[in-house]
Amino acid sequence: MVATDVLVGFGSNLGDRCGLINQALKRLADLPETSLLKISSLYESAPVGCLAQGAFLNGVVMLRTFLEPRPLLERLLEIENLLGRVRKQRWGPRTIDLDLLFYGHAEIVEASLTVPHPEINQRLFVLEPLCEVAPEWTGPIGKVADQLRIYRELNPEASACWVVAAPAVPDVRKVTDGIFYRYSQS
Repeated sequence: MVATDVLVGFGSNLGDRCGLINQALKRLADLPETSLLKISSLYESAPVGCLAQGAFLNGVVMLRTFLEPRPLLERLLEIENLLGRVRKQRWGPRTIDLDLLFYGHAEIVEASLTVPHPEINQRLFVLEPLCEVAPEWTGPIGKVADQLRIYRELNPEASACWVVAAPAVPDVRKVTDGIFYRYSQS
């Protein structure tokens, strides 16, 4: 069995966004046969779609795991459920959102599992933190850094996303519930 590097996007726009993200990251770090390698800064952005709702905090985490794609996805969904995620409407507000963006360099199209995530190159709030964590990562449509550059060229008027917090713990092996502590206290 070989370990695979994976990239997971995370976001929250309900409740204590930073606290929920911290809890999700802690649970990701505690997954069996999985280690947390890198965590992006937190980026704040407007919600996608036309629903009136609060701004999102988003980021990306790189994991190394022995879990296969489907069991990993099931674990992500379990974490969402444990943290109060309710699926009422597409692009609706959420306590936590965990998206499997890349599973190594695999291309998977199954019921309820498509990897790479099909909307990566359409979302600045995914591309920015993804580029921070893995700029050289190459997917089916090219390098992540190139996708971000192309997005910016094609969408000069696109809604911006801003870095609002860097992880407070530079050594990701020491992840605690307070990884974004400084932001949550301001």
